[in-house]
Amino acid sequence: MNKIGIIGGIGPASTLVYYRGIIEGYRELTGDNSYPQLYINSINMTEMLDFVAAKNYEKLVDYLSNEINKLISIGADYVALASNTPHLVIDKLAARSSVPLISIVDETCKYAKNMGAKKLLLTGTLFTMQINFYKKAFEKYNIECIVPDDSDKAAIHEIVFPNLEDGLVFEKDKREFLKICNTIIKNENVDGIILGCTELPLLVGKDDFDIEVIDTMDVHIKSIVNKIFESSGSGT
Repeated sequence: MNKIGIIGGIGPASTLVYYRGIIEGYRELTGDNSYPQLYINSINMTEMLDFVAAKNYEKLVDYLSNEINKLISIGADYVALASNTPHLVIDKLAARSSVPLISIVDETCKYAKNMGAKKLLLTGTLFTMQINFYKKAFEKYNIECIVPDDSDKAAIHEIVFPNLEDGLVFEKDKREFLKICNTIIKNENVDGIILGCTELPLLVGKDDFDIEVIDTMDVHIKSIVNKIFESSGSGT
């Protein structure tokens, strides 16, 4: 069985969902009452985001690589970062890692390609919406990725921080998020909306929109489960 290492704590609320989702997803696939073995390294989100905000990407890579290596040292065969934002340096992290990284961005692109998407709206933290790592990844699949304007980016970011990062969900935040997104959906004729922050599914889901909703956390969790399952004996 592949042993998975998770870089968590970015944020804590979604890390809980990852843990539960991996356990439940694996048990559903195997059907034999067994559990997967996984390791969680819960890191300091504030320290990580300080590097991102300062655009000190070299320090960010050093910091995350060190935390990834801790998981590798205790036996992780694969590592996944339970957050979208740090994937802005995923290529550099992958180059330094001695085990494969399961990228939330790559898995989301594959999912969108399979659903036949041509144009998607990306939402998430300010960093994820401002830095074009998702846009570049989608270009490889001939999918256009658009983001809100600056004022709407700021509004969405303020919904994520601090409330959603602390697991706090408020109806007023949901109303504002839906208003922003539905206006863009109407004006831009997109195929779907990407919940590009692992806390956003705490706020909204597939039933809140009339178009396809891509929950990056759910896509990522299922990819992690499949990676464990493929070496469990049942998946071969």
